[in-house]
Amino acid sequence: MNYGFAIKSGDGNNENDHAGTVQLLADVLGDGLPKIQASGLTFYGVKLIYACLRSITKKHMKWCMHTCIELKQKFPDLICGFDLQGQEDAGQPLAYWIPELLDMRARDHGGDTDINLFDAILLGTKRIGHGFSIIKYPLLMQLCKEKKIAIETCPISNEVLGLCPTTKAHDLPILLSNCVPCTINSDDPGSWGASVFYHDFYQALMGSNNLSIPGLRVIADWSIEQSCMNSDMQEKVYRDFEEKWFVFCQWIIDAYGQ
Repeated sequence: MNYGFAIKSGDGNNENDHAGTVQLLADVLGDGLPKIQASGLTFYGVKLIYACLRSITKKHMKWCMHTCIELKQKFPDLICGFDLQGQEDAGQPLAYWIPELLDMRARDHGGDTDINLFDAILLGTKRIGHGFSIIKYPLLMQLCKEKKIAIETCPISNEVLGLCPTTKAHDLPILLSNCVPCTINSDDPGSWGASVFYHDFYQALMGSNNLSIPGLRVIADWSIEQSCMNSDMQEKVYRDFEEKWFVFCQWIIDAYGQ
């Protein structure tokens, strides 16, 4: 959810404020979730990360943080984090926002530039978006392992934006070989014409000879462990996934086994 965008009201004459926008989503989920589950489809709900651009003024940043906290208080089951977005070397570094960020627990987008990685971890982040340059710093990788900080890798986005020449040169295999918690994400699927994150999983699998079915299972487990779901929901999702994984593996054996 980006503070710079607004959704029109039903009649198209007015713009919903942020609370109105989140309320709209809450209403849709309240009506639609039981129907989706009754149809047999797997859907566990959604979470929102409130995002603002790192290039805005401190006055606007404080407004964003205050709004995010208000939304979290009003919609505790929907709002799950706060993020700074935008090209890192074209906006303010995380260090610029330390006084503001120390007032709230932050979920940071960092790692396109080296210094932001250090600051993100020092600020107590739980996840790091991209984290593309972290493999240059073994100490930071070790800290991510110890503190269970997930690296949100985005293979297709990193290739499209020129951070790596091809998916084969992506950092994901290095992170996995060092047991750094990772998730596979789509970053901006609409911009790449991708279908959620299925394409990214395929690219990651095809881009590394060392990433196989067991490796994908580890990434899937990390995705559940590092999610914003509460422990009860995580256990439910894990049980459901375990059943589907068993069916999937059995299909591979039946279809391709000797």
